[in-house]
Amino acid sequence: MKKETYDSLPARAGKGLLWWLGGEFICVIFNMCMIPLLVRFMAMKIFTAIASAIIVNGLFFNFAYNCAVRDKNIVRYHGAERDRKMPLKMALTAPLPEYIMWIALLLSKLGIIGDIFNWYIIGNMQCLAWVDLFTQGRDIGSLSYIGLFGLLLLILISPVTIILTYEITFRDIDIKALLLYGKKDNR
Repeated sequence: MKKETYDSLPARAGKGLLWWLGGEFICVIFNMCMIPLLVRFMAMKIFTAIASAIIVNGLFFNFAYNCAVRDKNIVRYHGAERDRKMPLKMALTAPLPEYIMWIALLLSKLGIIGDIFNWYIIGNMQCLAWVDLFTQGRDIGSLSYIGLFGLLLLILISPVTIILTYEITFRDIDIKALLLYGKKDNR
């Protein structure tokens, strides 16, 4: 029987990028279906903004959960040593396109490169309804620095989701017991 090992970092990063791409694809379909309602109702903008963030981060949750379960089993049953930096590695590589696009948007806002705000929205569909909530136009001049910072915070939810999910899953922390009963599960 072959001994199980960790995925290589490029393989794991590739899986994370595929999860991100899947989330963006789902957000494209979801947002396209919601556009007729977005232009009419503020409540639908808020709902769509929150739902889009949940879709992308829910898929990152699934990615981190599956990796943590696999890694926990490799450590527990195959005697591998735990890679304590794995959650950080995953959090840096899986949402890498989001980081690159935000840096490009910052450079565009600073005037170093041309206006890429429309391309940013297309490449980061989870942000569409958030942008609709706080800006009037689709050019970089209509995006304030506060809005730029808000988009950064929206993007930083992804690495937080990955790190927390991985650590909670790997350590077998029962969140339900902690929240509902206020005590740790004693297995």
